[in-house]
Order: sequence, then C-alpha cells, then structure tokens
Amino acid sequence: MMKAKILILSILFVFVGFVANAQTHNEHVTVEGSYRPQIRRSERLVKSPEKPDNEFVIPDYKAEAKDFSFNYNMEVETMSVVPYKAEYGVESKNNFLKAGLGTRLSPVFLFRHYSDLSKTMSLGVGVNHYSSWLNNQEYKKSSFMNNAFNMMAVNKFRGGQLRSFADYKYDMYHLRAYDGVENPNGRNIHSVNVGAKWLASGSSYRNIYTEFGGDYRATWIAGGTTEHQLNANAHLAYSDNWFNHKNINELQTLATDLDVNYNNVYQGQLLVAVNPYLTLSGDFYHVHAGVRIDFKTGGNVGFYPDVLGSVFVLGNMLEFYAKLGGRSKINTFADIIAENPFVTTNFTGFSEFGYENTKIDFQGGAKAKIANNIDAHIGVRYRTIKNSVFFLPDYDFYAKYDEDGSVYHLQAFDLLINDYNVVNILADVHWKAMEKLDIAAELSINRYTLHQPEIAMNQDVATTQRYTTPWYNPSFTMTVRGDYQLDETWKFNASMMVLGKRWAQNLEREAEQLQPAFDVQLGADYQIVEDLAAFVEIHNLFHQKYQLYYNYPSLGFEVFAGIKYRF
Repeated sequence: MMKAKILILSILFVFVGFVANAQTHNEHVTVEGSYRPQIRRSERLVKSPEKPDNEFVIPDYKAEAKDFSFNYNMEVETMSVVPYKAEYGVESKNNFLKAGLGTRLSPVFLFRHYSDLSKTMSLGVGVNHYSSWLNNQEYKKSSFMNNAFNMMAVNKFRGGQLRSFADYKYDMYHLRAYDGVENPNGRNIHSVNVGAKWLASGSSYRNIYTEFGGDYRATWIAGGTTEHQLNANAHLAYSDNWFNHKNINELQTLATDLDVNYNNVYQGQLLVAVNPYLTLSGDFYHVHAGVRIDFKTGGNVGFYPDVLGSVFVLGNMLEFYAKLGGRSKINTFADIIAENPFVTTNFTGFSEFGYENTKIDFQGGAKAKIANNIDAHIGVRYRTIKNSVFFLPDYDFYAKYDEDGSVYHLQAFDLLINDYNVVNILADVHWKAMEKLDIAAELSINRYTLHQPEIAMNQDVATTQRYTTPWYNPSFTMTVRGDYQLDETWKFNASMMVLGKRWAQNLEREAEQLQPAFDVQLGADYQIVEDLAAFVEIHNLFHQKYQLYYNYPSLGFEVFAGIKYRF
C-alpha cells in the first residue's frame, strides 16, 4: 500500500512539473574524462555477471560552461581500456530535485525519480525545465525555453532485462531580424523518442549472448520540417578460450553488430550496417579485428576496417593504443537542429546529401596512471570525411507573423555539404590532487583542410563567393573543471571553456573571424541538513558576449540560486 501511495504521488508530481513547462537543462559535468573501456560487456570473462544497472542517471549537478544549450564537445572517441576512477563521496540516492532562479528571470527545474515497483519491475521518470524570460540587449527577442520529460522502465525476466523508454523534448528560440526590430516569432522544436532494448542474462562465455533494441523518433518544427526515424540494432557474441585453454584470463570472442537506420525528410534513406569482428584479450593486450559493411539507399556499399589494438605495460599503468576505422551515417535533421537551432533550410533536397562518409579514421596514443592519483592521455586522430554539414547565413529567409500579418527578414542559417580532412591533437588529464580536490582538463588542437567547394542547400548561397573555411569549427577547444569539498557543509566547483579561432560568413558574405570564446563558471553548495542543500552558480563570470553562431551573442553574466534535494 505504501509503495502504491509513493508511486501515485510521484506521478502527480511529475505531471504538475510537466504542465509547468518542464525542460532539459543538463548541467552534469563528469570529471572522469572522455576515455572509457571499448570492450563490450559480452566480451568480459564473467561466469556470474553483475546485474546491469538501470541506466537512469541521478545527476550530481555542478556548474558547466554552456549557453543556449549549445555543446562544443571535443572531437574524441572512447578508446582506452584503462578507466578513470573518481569518487566524490556522494551517497547514492534514487530521487533528486533541483530548483532555482537566475537573475534574468531564468527558472531551472529538474526532477528525477527511480523506484522498484516490484521485484521484477522498476520505473524512472524525469522532468527538466530551463528558460530565460529577459532579453539580451544586443539580441531581441532573445528569450528561450527548453523542456523535457523522460520515462523509463526495467522489467526483469529469467532470461534477461527489457528496458523501455519514452522521451519528449520541446525547445523554443527566436530568430534575429535584419533590421534590428524585435521579432515576436518563436520557433518551436519538438522531439518524441520511444523504444526498448533487450539485454540477455549471463555473458558470452561458451554461450551465445544477445542484445536487441529498437526505437522510433519524430522531430519537427511547428509549421515546418518534420523528420521520422526508425532504428534497430542487434549484438550477438560467443566467447571461449580457443587459443589457450589453460589460461582462464585469456578470452577470444566472435561477435557481430547489426544496425538498421531509416530516415525520412520528404524522401526516405536507409542505412544497414553489419560489423562482424574477433577480439582477443589477455593480461597485457587487447585486440579487436573486424570489418564494417554499410548498405545504403541506391545500392551503394561501403567497406571499412574495424581494427583496434592495445598493449598494457608496467602493471597496466601504461597503455599504448591504435585504431583504424571508418563508417557512414545519415545526417539527420534532429542532429542538425540540435547543434544549430537557427537553421531554416526547407530540407526538400536534403536526402541528396544525407550520408556522411568517414573513409579513414585513425587514432593512436598513450594513456598512463601516475602515482595512483593522476590519469593522463595524449593522442592523435586523423579523419577523411565526405559530405559533412557546415553552416552559412541564409540571406533570403522571411517569416510572416500571424497576429498582424507583418513579414520579418530574419537572420538564419543554411546548410553546406563539404568534404574535408581533420587532424586532432588530444590531451586529457585528471588529477585527484588531494582527498577533497579533483581537477580535470581536456585539450583538442584541430587542423582542418577543406578540399572541395561547398554545395549549398540554397542555390542563392551557392552562387556567392566560396571559402575553403571550416565554418564555426574552433582551432582548439579546452575545458578545465575542478571540485573542492571544504568540509561536510561547503562544496565548491568551477569550470572554464575556451574556444579558439573560428570563422563565420558575415552579413556582407565575407569571411570574418569570431572572437575566441572564454566562459568561466563558478558554483557553491551549502548543506542545510542531510540531503538538502542550497546552491549558487555564476555563469559567464567575465560577461563575455562571445558568439557561437554569427550575430547571436551569448547572454553574458548571470547568477542562479536555489535548492538541491536528494531523497
């Protein structure tokens, strides 16, 4: 009876939060770094495997360098099998609430609930909201809103687990008018994603291990483009000690991955990828050898190597790795609009350019654990990519305001499809300086070489002067994060994001270098009672009005205050 009451109250609470414009403001900062094991769970030698986690994240919120929910992730990929280990002393709780308000009348609300309804079923729900009600003086109208509702369930059976989920997102942004007037039009972006995944019990050791999943996603702009996606995937594996029966620590695995992606934006695109491979693992090495075969609409077939090797020395304190791969992927409307919500092309010809092809993807480097409190990585990555998406201004976008029939000439962006090579020098370090202090830093130095003229979605843009310029891609990206726990009452955190030289095409259709972005954020928590804390966050400490996209400045300095509660 008690569990039923708790469930009813939780659902009512989530419903009220959702009606109140719940939204996604993910401030989760991981200090663990970017490199985690590449080995699949099915490839581990575990005759009595641990129960899979529920995968419903209860966040530990800290300040993060961000604005308008734009994400400039470093161009890295999980490689190392030497994992980071970071412990904050945070007691695990199944429920979390964060609520606060910023000085620009910016409400922040986040709720997470996870409970076991029975011995065989668990339920998780989440509500997020983040918005700004006041305008940036340099950009009117600049208010925005992000919302999200999440639900997931785990059903346990004798043969495995079934994880199902449903997500809804609703974001609203304003486009800037050319003549400086206030544009009352807000573009409303919606996304619905539902799916399920089956994970078998046991492991692949002398058994066939299986995972199956599928999902449907719809993304649309109210009154504009709509995209439908259908995705399915499968993983099968079998492991044994074929090469050395006496050494139980050595394992060989035969496996295959299958991914099916169907995308429709006015036209349909299909991508089927088959990836069989063999892995060999031992005390001081890991080898992954396979091939990826992509079947695309129109009968095109791509073959790519899938090879990875790691060697561990000095008692696994030092790892050297190398990887060679490649792949095709569909450039989806959902991914593009999430990166740049000001894109306005009608996408009617998008399917002509819809496959991005990474012909060569080489990575190599070294990772070390130093004195048990420093994890360091340095590496290099080289890629040759065809049909990648870049952004240029759309000079001829007009929108009609339904209330009074006014027509606005708005500053929006069109898509360019271009081929390029990129070299990334990567560095990543995590230092647990003392029991109460954690510091992490990441650096990516990027060099782009564009070797083919751009093809514009909008023919008017295609006829303008062309530049072999990696629009909006920074010459380097650096992030630094730190967490300090003074005592049982006070916790402090800080983060810094720096984006190096970036180029944009201005309103005169000329290349213009944007100022480097430098964003510092600070945060502090004061423990009022057990599990209840007050927080303060300062975003964009130095009030730098950097532009992530041309003529759309950041909001600048803002202070947030509120409470966090775990229960």
